[in-house]
Amino acid sequence: MNELSVIVVGAGIGGLQTALALAADGHTVTLLETVRQFLEVGAGIRVPPNSSRLSLSWGVDLHSVRKETSRGNRFVDWHGNKLLDCPFDNVCDRYGAPYYFIHRADLIDALVCAARRHPNITLRMDTHVTSYDFEAPSVTTAAGDVLAANLVVCADGIKSAARAAVNGEPVDPVDTGDVAYRILVPAGPLLADPELAPLVHNAWAVHWMGPEGHAVGYPLRGGALYNVIIDVTHRTDLGTPIGIDEWRSEAETAALVERFKDWCPQVRKLCALSGTYLKWKLADFAQLARWVHPSGRAALLGDACHPMMPYMAQGAAQATEDAAALAAALRAHESVPAALAAYEALRKPRATYVAQNTRVLQDWLHLYDGPEKERRDELMLHEDGDNPIFWGCPDRLDWLFGHDATRLLKEVIPPAPPLPHPHASAYKDIARQLPPGVSM
Repeated sequence: MNELSVIVVGAGIGGLQTALALAADGHTVTLLETVRQFLEVGAGIRVPPNSSRLSLSWGVDLHSVRKETSRGNRFVDWHGNKLLDCPFDNVCDRYGAPYYFIHRADLIDALVCAARRHPNITLRMDTHVTSYDFEAPSVTTAAGDVLAANLVVCADGIKSAARAAVNGEPVDPVDTGDVAYRILVPAGPLLADPELAPLVHNAWAVHWMGPEGHAVGYPLRGGALYNVIIDVTHRTDLGTPIGIDEWRSEAETAALVERFKDWCPQVRKLCALSGTYLKWKLADFAQLARWVHPSGRAALLGDACHPMMPYMAQGAAQATEDAAALAAALRAHESVPAALAAYEALRKPRATYVAQNTRVLQDWLHLYDGPEKERRDELMLHEDGDNPIFWGCPDRLDWLFGHDATRLLKEVIPPAPPLPHPHASAYKDIARQLPPGVSM
């Protein structure tokens, strides 16, 4: 396809990656971002090989970023018993790129630097889009500017202002039943404690699993920081509830310490390390009817069309795959509408499957002690499709990490892991909207 002019709305990870992918093919991209400047906010993000491989190919300098290379995913029960290691020691050789732990602000900075170096990308900060004309296509900004292009990509996140118009009806995020605490602490106190020091020295993503909650921890910035994410059900959360119209709020240390007072020493100590946390509402929604506007000139991308809980550590990676697939579709087709149709047809099943499996993990990670937990622990020992941990099955792992989103090939999606018996689910009495293919 000839070189296009493209407007990308939203300079988060998905929007920045999209700009880089399209600019690499010679398209001219105007990237619009609401905030005036990028601030050092957020915490850790896991960058798996299906994502890092693409970023590196688009000229993103991940080598200079202070980071850790993941040794793998480790699963421990809430009593401190190690149940499973999923090592990633051969990830680079097998999948062509490393698996990194990076501070989200550092990743954004690397993407922004790559975008600003590229002559085909114009990044406009402090630019709020107030309306769309998807037939033109064009966008109108709060300053009254009307910006036209051959293609508009809406990468404006889970609260997307464009989703309803593109999809043909309002689609609001729904409660998943969980909230997440995000904690980032200096590594010094951990290194001074013999029980916690190994968590910094060994770059595993450790998952502690227990009744109606789990914690994940891994080091950042060359071991200078330690990142912790704690997810719990609403009904066992002892902190101040997040308001109906809120997405995040400050949370109290005391409430989290009380909530995990009976867990193993490592989790208890991690909960007590910081004075103030941020608490996030975890939301998603079922598969959209469409990602592409009927005009064939505008498309959704990333969290705007497939938000997912963080339990697969694939949200940003799937948005990066979206960007690569969109660029590939534009290369392969003579018209924008045909390219967008191909993009949606290829990406929707994959993103839906990943989102589905975040819900599967939600159930398995949050079991109470009892027969179903014992069955889970036994199934985790076998490297087959019945392993409830997604990465514990080599076929699923190859499908996830080995995917090349730059090739427009229809893929065979592997069967999802089984769900626990409904009577054992921590969510049997909690109303949740489940993605297609997941039933309780």
